[in-house]
Amino acid sequence: MPLRKTGKLIDKQHGRLSTSRAAYFMLALTALCLAGNHVIGRTVHDDIPPLGLSFWRWIAGAIVLVPFVAPAIAVRRRIYLAHIRNLAILGFLIVGSTSAVLVALNFTTAINVSLINAFQPVLTVVLAVLFLGDNVSRPGVAGIVLALAGVLVMVSKASWTRLTGLQFNSGDLIALAAMLGFSVYALNLRGRIPAELSPVESLFAITLTGSLMLLPFYIVESFVYMPVPMNFRTVTAVLALALLVSVLGNLMWNEGNRIIGPSRAAMFINLIPLFGAALAVGFLDERIYWYHPFGAALVCIGIWLIVGNRNPMKEKA
Repeated sequence: MPLRKTGKLIDKQHGRLSTSRAAYFMLALTALCLAGNHVIGRTVHDDIPPLGLSFWRWIAGAIVLVPFVAPAIAVRRRIYLAHIRNLAILGFLIVGSTSAVLVALNFTTAINVSLINAFQPVLTVVLAVLFLGDNVSRPGVAGIVLALAGVLVMVSKASWTRLTGLQFNSGDLIALAAMLGFSVYALNLRGRIPAELSPVESLFAITLTGSLMLLPFYIVESFVYMPVPMNFRTVTAVLALALLVSVLGNLMWNEGNRIIGPSRAAMFINLIPLFGAALAVGFLDERIYWYHPFGAALVCIGIWLIVGNRNPMKEKA
């Protein structure tokens, strides 16, 4: 009997380990998708207005999900209506935050946004400690510091003068508000998504409600600034962002957060500059310099300290 219990215990431990590894893999792929988002956004920055690009990528993502949720929509209708407020809040946070980043890039530099983005994981951990009662161990703190240092090395090109000489403006405040939105979104995923809905069904509701809330701002932008040009370049960019980020990236991000919690999941955001540099070399003909692998090594060591050690971050269920 004890052997049977021990066997069950071992199986459960292995199951949890396997599930955690799956979450790490999904979160790393999410960072890759988000890095692709930056490359695509930078490529079409001058051609497509930010809110228009954000609206169409999210609404296209919702359309992609329709075939997967339509068969059960009548059955799920009551669940959607009962939890519409929570789903709308999540939609506002994720769609609003991604739109704010695109708007911020019109008023500030990509380097500034990258620096501010590097503080999102730290911000998520701080909010989790304050509002969720999470505890961070010494290896967890060391991992956060190393990962943050790695990002700073990459975005500053290992130049202290470049780092201290940066000037911040209103666009940076918009980017900072976006990072706060991303962090609050991550912290609310567990508590606000109905357990009765599958990941695809919940993402559909979040995406659709967020897109509808963005619609009035998109209409104003079209009249005041510029409309979205409907051409092959726009359609390609929108579909790529919809599939890679709105659908695939968010499905993996939501599931990874659910499995390992927002504090540890947030650390994988630090992989974005690493993947971004690799994609820039492949698609934008940029070069790799010594500070890229050095910063990447710091990021990877930091993430390993967080996810590779036992209980670096204890999160309350």
